[in-house]
Amino acid sequence: MGEAVNERDKQLMRGPSIESEWCPFCGRPSTNRHHIVPRSRGGKDGPTVTVCGLGNASGCHGLLHQHRIHLDYDGGSWFWLLTDEPCKDEKADLMSGWEELR
Repeated sequence: MGEAVNERDKQLMRGPSIESEWCPFCGRPSTNRHHIVPRSRGGKDGPTVTVCGLGNASGCHGLLHQHRIHLDYDGGSWFWLLTDEPCKDEKADLMSGWEELR
């Protein structure tokens, strides 16, 4: 059985999917779709983002799985942060450098 949905995941589930031919983080062609809230935490039918990378191992898709790209939704806009090292979302929330996703 998957993990319980936390308050952060509930907020993220309210956001729309981010669909583009181009990776919203680096601008390379999008080749994969990533569940913003992991399926194991109830995100199977939630928003996704199209990103570059092969599978879960490379490109921005890999950075999402490595917990180096973080996403947040404020009810109207998506924001993102790239961290130097993998970290949990709670730690990333306290960091500066968040950018609005366009």
